Amino acid sequence: KILEVGDTPRDRALFNGAQKLFGMIISVGQAIVYTMTGMYGDPSDLGAGVCLLIIIQLFCAGLIVLLLDELLQKGYGLGSGISLFIATNICETIVWKAFIPATVNTGRGTEFEGAVIALFHLLATRQDKVRGLREAFYRQNLPNLRN
Repeated sequence: KILEVGDTPRDRALFNGAQKLFGMIISVGQAIVYTMTGMYGDPSDLGAGVCLLIIIQLFCAGLIVLLLDELLQKGYGLGSGISLFIATNICETIVWKAFIPATVNTGRGTEFEGAVIALFHLLATRQDKVRGLREAFYRQNLPNLRN
């Protein structure tokens, strides 16, 4: 054994807590490295705010993976590790399409690609708020709030 853990419930709880904390530290570290090395674009082009949003988004995705792993360890029906990776990929796609801070130049002007960010942007920039809300729900070529 590499690490000796006692049989008492306190020792097991302490080990599980340390394991989760270490997983969160790794998630933050990996998010910072991915963002600062240009995985999502040159950090100087993105700006500090967008880089921070990407780091927070990656950290939240890491937390979701940790929670899914905990569910799998407790036997709540995910089945196997393959199911965990499939569920993680689906969660990543949902979060990425909802909160991606990238902009796209459409025929109507520049819009945010992420559906939730686009909702707030459209409501803030459009004079007709109902039309902005309608655009956020029914965008054709970009993620919208319905899908």
